[in-house]
Amino acid sequence: MKRGLLVLLAALMVGVGGSLLARHLLEGSPTSWLGHHYALSTEKVSCIESLHKEYCSRCRPYCGKMCEANARLEQIALNDGLGRGNVTPELRSAVAETDQIRTEMRIAMLEHFYAVAAELPSEKRKEYLLKVLPLVIDSCGPR
Repeated sequence: MKRGLLVLLAALMVGVGGSLLARHLLEGSPTSWLGHHYALSTEKVSCIESLHKEYCSRCRPYCGKMCEANARLEQIALNDGLGRGNVTPELRSAVAETDQIRTEMRIAMLEHFYAVAAELPSEKRKEYLLKVLPLVIDSCGPR
């Protein structure tokens, strides 16, 4: 009986400890996860934090541009395309505009990922890139 109680108590302690650790990691910044996962020094984490802040300020305008371009695309698609029953030159242009913004965003993201990877130990860079590149590269499934 005492043994069962001790096992239960140990399991509860492990569960609480695990949930506190998970909560800490999930509530932290993306760089705190990187620092923990790749065992980075405080200096490297600070450097990556700076890279992340710079990336966010650089990327923020793209979000506004994309929302505006998507709204324009939707309006043209529902008004021009529906009334004429075909893909108009204006609709083609609106699609191209969203693609151009998306391309610029993807390039900025790639530049950021490579900058972060450069701060990691050389043997960890490929592992990191394999985790983040799917955010930029549309996969066609397993190769």
